[in-house]
Amino acid sequence: MSVDESKSDRDESQEVLGKPDITGEPNRLPEPAASQESESETRSESETGSGPVKNPKHAEAIGKTFGLVAILTFASKFVGLARDIVIMQAFGTSKTTDYYYFANLVTGNFLVLFGGLGGPFHSSAVSVMAAKKDSPDIGKLTGQVLMVTTIILSVLTALVYLLAPLVIPIVIPNADPKEVITNLNIMLPMIIITGLVGVGAGISNTFKEYFWPSLAPAMASIAIIAAVLLYPEAGGVCLAVGTLLGAIGQFLVQLPGIMKSRPELTSLARLEGGVKEYFHMLGPAAISTSIGQLNVYIDVFFMSGLAVGSYTALLNANKLIQLPLGVLVVSMIVPLLPRFTRQVADGEIDALKDQFRRAVRVVWFLVLPLVTLMLAMPGPIVRLLFQRGQFDEQSTQLVVLALSYLIPSSFFYVARDILTRIFYAHQDSTTPFRIGMAALIVKALGDWLLVGPLGLGGIALSTTIVTIFNMTMLAICARKKIGSLGLRTMVVPAIIMIGGSAVCGLVASFCQSFIIANLSLPGKVGAFVSLGLSIAVAAAIGLSIYVAICLLLRLEEPALALKRIKNRVK
Repeated sequence: MSVDESKSDRDESQEVLGKPDITGEPNRLPEPAASQESESETRSESETGSGPVKNPKHAEAIGKTFGLVAILTFASKFVGLARDIVIMQAFGTSKTTDYYYFANLVTGNFLVLFGGLGGPFHSSAVSVMAAKKDSPDIGKLTGQVLMVTTIILSVLTALVYLLAPLVIPIVIPNADPKEVITNLNIMLPMIIITGLVGVGAGISNTFKEYFWPSLAPAMASIAIIAAVLLYPEAGGVCLAVGTLLGAIGQFLVQLPGIMKSRPELTSLARLEGGVKEYFHMLGPAAISTSIGQLNVYIDVFFMSGLAVGSYTALLNANKLIQLPLGVLVVSMIVPLLPRFTRQVADGEIDALKDQFRRAVRVVWFLVLPLVTLMLAMPGPIVRLLFQRGQFDEQSTQLVVLALSYLIPSSFFYVARDILTRIFYAHQDSTTPFRIGMAALIVKALGDWLLVGPLGLGGIALSTTIVTIFNMTMLAICARKKIGSLGLRTMVVPAIIMIGGSAVCGLVASFCQSFIIANLSLPGKVGAFVSLGLSIAVAAAIGLSIYVAICLLLRLEEPALALKRIKNRVK
């Protein structure tokens, strides 16, 4: 590759996310000494038009990491969607699924919230180990972190086992506690596996391993699919066993990345440097994440008296939204957190704020039209994905109701999650924790006020309100910590994206209704194909109009993306 071609590639990776570029090597914290960077790796202000940009190779690294993580996370989410379709076809929105998901609140959600990419175990491991990657004692550090994590979570598992019979009847008053506890006991080892998966993902990312940490959640989904297809007569038990086996598989695929650190089993009498920092970061981060889980318990308390299957419907509505939202937010967070951390260490606060704004805009641009399409065609989409077997029209209406109230939270969810990483980069997990505690009160009050008049819709709407509250408080606290975030500069782009998404949704809704009314293929298969074609064509037309509107109004993101595509084609 020639010098000019290499420079072109670096420029493209910067332009697709805007300038100054969203840079940063995703797997380690670069040394803060500027003298270690060669002159060829620094461009002047006249070249970028926005101040010097250090080491443009980082831009290419973060662009490639974002793309790789996005593709793999989407693959995991797609397999997860297949899992949900299989579960809904076998059991619908019933007591079987409700009781399984109630038990999964403690075990499976531990794995999703704590063990996944961006979770407290992952973030804490990256924050500590990235700076010590080249240390000769890195093996001892990772070994002790894994050992202490296992011991602490084993104690927690024992406490859950002992307290579950006392707590479950209080938290879920209208459920059968025996069925919930049966499922819970089968899945209890997942609490220990959670920490190992999270730490393993952090170690893997530190050593440039992104494939399995991003794809690992698919292992759990595949195991559940197999269990349901092979032993559907076992009901909730087959779901619980499949979930446990999937979690074990999710840890096993992390082992190649973990072994790159050459972990050593050493005495815990003398802790290695970094272990204390890991737990100092982990404690508040885990508690802060737990606050969100407590919000779920509040929902369950108010929801257990609603129609059977309401909780299952809420979960599936949230999973549909997370298909585009979770993929893109996680893909942005994975490379950004190390970069934010480096910028804080180097005192590059203005660059951090600029990258925050551009990261939020990129994810907004990609997410908003997709979730708007769900809002515009909720019934057809849910029918296409789920309505067969035990999942009937009543189940569809429950999911549609939850979707309608949850989708508006997407706009604020993006900013909230990226804002939280600014605090983590400052080694501050206490502020998000305090805001989360206040959000508990908002959530309980919202459920209490809204569940009566709106039922399941009230639960979903209060979730949106809490997301807005969280984002607002984080923005206020971030302003106090690092000064103005420059949010006013994002108002016009946000209006363009929201307006364009609204037009996209309206056009798609009209097109879908028109196509399905004039396209009638015989039989069940024909009806399924007709529905799928109507949604696909309508979505394509709507998204094309959205991109055209953004280009016409000179929004930066699509123009830069098109420029990069043209350069790649050339």
